[in-house]
Amino acid sequence: MGNLTFKLPALRIIENEHHLLRYLMEKWHPIVLEFEHNAYTLEQGHIALSQLRTQILDFLQPLQKHIEKEEAFLIPLLSQYVGSEQGPVLAIEDEHEEISAYIDHFLHRSQKNIKTMTMQQMRDVVRDAGEVFEVITFHLIKEESIIFPMVEDILSPKEQYTLFENLYSSII
Repeated sequence: MGNLTFKLPALRIIENEHHLLRYLMEKWHPIVLEFEHNAYTLEQGHIALSQLRTQILDFLQPLQKHIEKEEAFLIPLLSQYVGSEQGPVLAIEDEHEEISAYIDHFLHRSQKNIKTMTMQQMRDVVRDAGEVFEVITFHLIKEESIIFPMVEDILSPKEQYTLFENLYSSII
């Protein structure tokens, strides 16, 4: 899974969740890449898209739990100091919505009978999964490079401990 960078226990929880989410994304992202490289026959594409849908459905629960924790505890705490009308907190919330929209769109478009889809239809559907991967990848980097240092700098030791207690739960 990789080493943890941050010392603060609350951030270590979130960082560990980020490692898990990256690990889970690496399970389904190769299918997206194979579609982008036109590596599948039509029949292989049907099977691959079905697998991708299953893997993204499995990925959805830990992702949603992670986002819920951030929105319930981390974002409100940071908003007290930096506001939520603009800047990094608003950007994080917007990205959460964007991630959800791409996943919902992918799941909606892939719920019909995959076996009747053309290769082009499958590539179009899979493009949403590729966007999910891209947005989440940059989102996690942004949180770790901008939001995490803010938490370390801004929150009092008492707030940091309360955040740790609130975040201390599994997403799987």
